[in-house]
Amino acid sequence: MKAVGIVAEYNPFHSGHRYQIRKIREIFGAETPVAAVMSGDFVQRGEAASYDKFTRAEAAVRGGVSLVIELPLPWSLSSAESFARGGVGLLGAAGVIDALSFGSESGDPAALAAAAACLDSEAYRAGLSRFLDEGMPFAACRQAVVAALLGSERAKVLSRPNDNLGVEY
Repeated sequence: MKAVGIVAEYNPFHSGHRYQIRKIREIFGAETPVAAVMSGDFVQRGEAASYDKFTRAEAAVRGGVSLVIELPLPWSLSSAESFARGGVGLLGAAGVIDALSFGSESGDPAALAAAAACLDSEAYRAGLSRFLDEGMPFAACRQAVVAALLGSERAKVLSRPNDNLGVEY
């Protein structure tokens, strides 16, 4: 049996999250365990969560999550890169996750994969250094380099929160 992991804030848990869990079980089987790594009382944008972590975890379990693991504060309050690294790292450390599921604004796996490969390339690192040396903010540099390498349409995935996290996962 496969186990599927989700990295989330559930701030708050809503019908889209419920749909994702239902879809996971539709694809992998009705008994598929779903583990969620969830932000604690503070979320990625640095603000207090809409509900405390216990209420949000309970909502996730009622919505079909089998296990909720708290993402420690340093990763919860970090950039997309660190948020994803912390969440995926915890799921990996559990040693039982076979697949990762995430939401996406674009629904375009090819664009997400292209952006991820680009961010892992030497050409990206070289371009990033050049823009950073010019004093541009990191997010703007990142977007500009990926747009230059892949085209502005493919780079748009980095400007959408869920797509951006998907690229980092």
